[in-house]
Amino acid sequence: MKIAFRKLSSQPLHFEVNRDNALFSGDLILKKSNLAQLNGTITGSISIPCDICAEEVEKPLNEEVTFYLSDGIFEGNDPELDVVEIDQSIIDMEDLFQSEIELIKSDYYCCANCEGTSLDREF
Repeated sequence: MKIAFRKLSSQPLHFEVNRDNALFSGDLILKKSNLAQLNGTITGSISIPCDICAEEVEKPLNEEVTFYLSDGIFEGNDPELDVVEIDQSIIDMEDLFQSEIELIKSDYYCCANCEGTSLDREF
C-alpha cells in the first residue's frame, strides 16, 4: 500500500497492512505541509528464533507505534522527534511495516525452554 504525501490532511487517513499473521493499522495526520504523524498498532504474531537455541517460536504482538514522516529531508532540530524521511513524496506502508517488524525481531528473545539460561554457558 502506497500513499501520496499530498493526500494527507488534518483529517486522519486510516491505513491497514496485513502480512502473514500480523496487522499494522492506524492513522496518518498531516501536522505541517511536509510533516505527518503516524499513530498505529501492530497486532497478531510473528515467528522469531530463540537467541539461545534458534528454535522458531510464535511471538504475540500488541505494539503501539508512533512516529513522524517527513516529505523529504527533515530540517527540524527537535531531538525528541522520531522522524522517518520519505523519498519522492510516496509513503510505502509495506516498507514501514517491514521496518517495524525487523525492529521487533532485533530485540533479545528467549523461548520458554531456554528461559533463565545464560548466553555465556558452553555447549
